[in-house]
Amino acid sequence: MGENDTTIVRTNFDLVTEVLSTKIAPEVIEYARKRLYAVYDLYKEKANKTELLGNFITKVPVVVWGFSHGSEDALIGPEIGENVFDLANAVWFNNKIVSIVACHTGRKLAPAMVDAGARAVFAYSDELRLRITGDTYEPLEGFKECISAPKYIYDGLKAKDVYDAVIAEYNKWIDYWDEKDPVTADVLRHDRDCFVLVGSGESKITLSTYLFMGLTDIFAITWVVARTLLEIVRLTKPLWRGEKGG
Repeated sequence: MGENDTTIVRTNFDLVTEVLSTKIAPEVIEYARKRLYAVYDLYKEKANKTELLGNFITKVPVVVWGFSHGSEDALIGPEIGENVFDLANAVWFNNKIVSIVACHTGRKLAPAMVDAGARAVFAYSDELRLRITGDTYEPLEGFKECISAPKYIYDGLKAKDVYDAVIAEYNKWIDYWDEKDPVTADVLRHDRDCFVLVGSGESKITLSTYLFMGLTDIFAITWVVARTLLEIVRLTKPLWRGEKGG
């Protein structure tokens, strides 16, 4: 358990959740792990309230992501009638930074989490629209980059700066698609306009303690190697000096 651990909740029970969970969520997981943050992955059958509560008790993550279908007041679980995040467990997110990749959750769920103590919540206040290719189901260029962009929280940015970075990412890809396919640009424009930040824009996480531990280990190893080399040089007779004649 570290100071800035992350828990990822990702369902996979239809095409939309499959794309979110297998094409986009891994971008976040890789980004966090490359910056040496511990990531706990509640995937498929583990995406439920029981597993989530156990994770929150034993790991105490500071950053939480949810990838699934959503409603105004819930992140929907894989079982019919089951939610993973909702108004009933909003208090679980006290002191956490949350990113919800699901439709409509910015309307009631995100504000409820903040009212219950969450530091900041990124969410979508309307339908999250996603365009994919017909053969591989890969998101079209720009969608993966924009939807996963709250990952910049792992760079130590404040929530308000992460929000600005997400909007800038959307604007970049909207400009790109305006020339190639205005319909796709309009979909991205819609998603941009319903992306919201609720809570404190000053919220941030510190750099990973594991990163500092890693740097300390590197410096320590470098110092040991350097000292060893110096000892070898000091104790070893220079090869270029010949023996003096008797």
